[in-house]
Order: sequence, then C-alpha cells, then structure tokens
Amino acid sequence: MRAIIVQSLGDPEVLALGSKDAPVPGSGEVLVRLRAIGVNFSDAERRRGSYDPPPLPWTPGNEGAGVVEAVGPGVEREWVGRRVAFWAPRTSGTYAEMATVPAAALFDLVDGIDFSVAAALPAQGLTAYGLSHRSTALTDGQSALVHAAAGGVGALLIQLLRDRGVRVFGTASSPAKRELVQELGAAPLPYGPDLPALVRAANGGDGVDAVFDSVGRATQADSLAALAAYGHLVFFGEAGGSPLPIHPDELYAGSLKVSSFWLLTDPPERWAEARRDLQRRVVEGRLRVTLDHTFPLAEAAEAHRRLEQRRTRGKLLLSPSAGR
Repeated sequence: MRAIIVQSLGDPEVLALGSKDAPVPGSGEVLVRLRAIGVNFSDAERRRGSYDPPPLPWTPGNEGAGVVEAVGPGVEREWVGRRVAFWAPRTSGTYAEMATVPAAALFDLVDGIDFSVAAALPAQGLTAYGLSHRSTALTDGQSALVHAAAGGVGALLIQLLRDRGVRVFGTASSPAKRELVQELGAAPLPYGPDLPALVRAANGGDGVDAVFDSVGRATQADSLAALAAYGHLVFFGEAGGSPLPIHPDELYAGSLKVSSFWLLTDPPERWAEARRDLQRRVVEGRLRVTLDHTFPLAEAAEAHRRLEQRRTRGKLLLSPSAGR
C-alpha cells in the first residue's frame, strides 16, 4: 500500500511517499481502508522529534475515517463494511491507505456525516468534549476564554461551551481567524500584553471563570491574569512552550485553580457516549466542524508546513485517493 514513510526526523521534507505492506489487525483491532486522514500538530512535533520521538522508519498519524475491511481476534465480524472514524495513538500509522485500529476507539458513523467531517472530529472533538464536560462543568451565565480559538479544538470548544450557556471569548492571531471565532459565537480578541484588560473590559469588568490554554508558556501569565476569583486555568497543550512552574503564592489572592487535561487519561471505551453525542450534534446542526484544506497523501509535507506556519482555519486533512 502507499504510505508516508519517515526515515529520519526533521523538517517537513522527511515526509516521503513510499510503499509498505498493509498491516494485519491484531487482537481487539480492525483494519480500516482510509478515505480521509486527520493532520494534527502532535504529528509535526513527533516528526521533529520534539515530542515522543518515534522509532524509525515511521508512518505518522493516529486519526482518520474510512471503511472496516477486516477484523482481528475478539472483534465482531459485524464491523466489516461499516463506516468508521477514530483517534487512537496506538494505530499502525494513518498517513497511508490502510491502518489498524483498536475497535474500542471507533466512531460508528451515522448517516449524514461524510468522511471528511468524520476524520476531523475524533481527536479535536473528544478533547473539546473532555474540556467542556469533564475537566470543567461551567453553567449558564458563566464565562470562559479559549486560546487558539480558531484551531481544531478551539472552534469546537467554543460551540460546546456556548451550548451550556457560557459566554465565550476567543483569542486568534489574525483578522481572518478572529472572523471565524466571531462566526462561531465567541467574542474575538487578539493576543498581546493588553489581553487581560481586554477580557475584563469585554466581560463587564470581571475576569472569566475558566481559561482553556493550549499555547502554554507564551500565554500563561495572561491566562492567570484574566481569571476571576475562584477561576480555573486548564492547560491542554504547549504549542508556545512548556508552562513554567506555578507557586501556590501566585494563586492565593484569587483562590485560583490550575489543572491539565489529557485525552488518554481515560481508556477509549469510556468515550463511547461522547462519540455518539458529538455525532448527534453534527447531524442536528448544533456543532459545526470547520475544514481548512485537503491535501493528497503525497503532499503531506505541504500540509505540515501550512500547520506549522499557523496558516490554518480549522482542520487539515489528507486524502489517500486524491492525486493518484
């Protein structure tokens, strides 16, 4: 099968198209013929070797959508032929025509969701769901600041929070991205030293009840300064560098809370209801999945360049069939 094969870590150019044997599903796994492949920032971090460096040779990717072709031991044969999507870190690599996936991680796709939307939903959708429903429990009338609000997680998180009645503010780095933030129902704000003051001015003089921060060190001080009393800062990424240690003395005055969220804390079967709920919201029109661009598999390097240059509005995808 055709696949991206990385022989050495480095710049996007190491993402070279090649061929390899199709994987064989093991116990509890299925084999999926991919129709759309999700591109995530963690793929680029691993490609550079800055996060969880992979053994080489390596095929990137852990998110996609397609059709189940075969099942391994312990998996019901009824899965064969089903349309599915997934995010699963222990896949055989999704920058390819086929990948093996744990059956427990599968979205059983409902009618009305195409493969492109399906491939954009698992990683960012489940992360946004966990942030809005598990790591916090904001209610009607409360407020939140979402960093990188035009990105894959941010765009979905805005909508899930607003569905709970939360007033949302979202940072974004360009006018085009801030336009998307506004379209999704949040008040757009630029990054910069005046951000905490801008948040308070837009929120009736008060700080926000929660800040969701995937940037890390670059926004850490502003995130803390934007919180109201008893506010909660949740880190779920570090695109702008690892957060600095926080001493409790920095938190006492406002009785603030700081935590983190990682999708892998829970095993995949515990996200079964979230997978169903996210699909219901999409079909009902309550959750908009924003797609940026779909590249042929052979152009994976260009997809990574676009991602790392922050030139995206929504989700980047790869297509195994385009450009053949």
